[in-house]
Amino acid sequence: MLHPAEWILLPGFKMLAALVVSFFVAYRFIPVIIDVARRKNLVDEPNHRTSHKGKVPTLGGIAIFAGFSIAVLAFNLSSDSLLSPVTIAGAMVIFFLGLKDDVLELSPLKKIYGQIIAGLIIILLGDLRFTNLHGLFGIYQVSYLWSVLTTLFIFIVIINSFNLVDGIDGLAAGLAIVASVFFGEWFYQAGQTGMVVMALSLIGVLFAFLRYNLLDSKYKIFMGDTGSMLLGFILAVFTVRFNEMNVPGSPFRNMEAAPAFSFAILMVPLFDTLRLFVVRIYTKCTPFAPDRAHMHHILLKLGFNHLQSTYILMMFNIVFVLLAWKYQSIGIMRLFGLLFLLGTILTIVAFVLVSIQKRHRHFDNKQIVNQSKSRIA
Repeated sequence: MLHPAEWILLPGFKMLAALVVSFFVAYRFIPVIIDVARRKNLVDEPNHRTSHKGKVPTLGGIAIFAGFSIAVLAFNLSSDSLLSPVTIAGAMVIFFLGLKDDVLELSPLKKIYGQIIAGLIIILLGDLRFTNLHGLFGIYQVSYLWSVLTTLFIFIVIINSFNLVDGIDGLAAGLAIVASVFFGEWFYQAGQTGMVVMALSLIGVLFAFLRYNLLDSKYKIFMGDTGSMLLGFILAVFTVRFNEMNVPGSPFRNMEAAPAFSFAILMVPLFDTLRLFVVRIYTKCTPFAPDRAHMHHILLKLGFNHLQSTYILMMFNIVFVLLAWKYQSIGIMRLFGLLFLLGTILTIVAFVLVSIQKRHRHFDNKQIVNQSKSRIA
């Protein structure tokens, strides 16, 4: 018979407890946050860019941070979990950065500065960085300076991709759950209990958040920049750790074309962000200018609602991961090319459908006008 203290040390117990505790903390905390946000008028007002009609609190990221941090710190105390406290330290920087942005609004440049600080905490104190590019562009080992700069760039890209994709109900949380499931499964197979606990802690808080974000009209809440940047930061940690565990010669189970596979796991937010940045730079607009050109906005224009659009994009993300898994043996560059080709084709198809829909509406409106004129005559 195991002593209660011995139960806590069992990997299976820590994983299950992290999932349950993170969910419970966020589930119980969110209604309190909503009440306070309404009293202090910390809500998102409807405007020409938003899809909601009423005032909605935007501080869901507080519950995400609380549930994730409590579960990780409580159940990640083993020797393979040394990355956990450093991750929480970096997440605290992102938390306060996002909280200030949700309440007072920060310029994009100030947010980048905060993200750099959070990234450097992980890179320098946690020594989590890309040391090998797996043959991407013919590059394997990289120097310390380039290792730091590359990792920092990846952190900023992933953080902002989730910040930008958080435009409709459930999307950022749904995509983060998909990514956490795939990363968590691989960490589990590799015996990385600490990383699995972090993945399950994130999954737990996001399911609690979705209960209010999607399924409750009375206590509806958005995650805000606090939540979306936290998701990007934590998933950036998973991404770097995953790639570093799969460098050539690693004692862990080796994933071929690991950088391309991790890109597939984050395909929807990363590809959508890169596409918009290229378009905005080409049209001489600021890359951070808000608009309604994201893929989720395109789906809304095609007549899908928030929940349907979220499910569609989650489904496509899962398909991309499965394709990357199946074709990982074709090589890292070819797999990247395949993913970009498929993403481009789907984007073109979506825009063509929107164009066809606009023409039909224009034709129908013209017919109505002509019929009205004929009746008057």
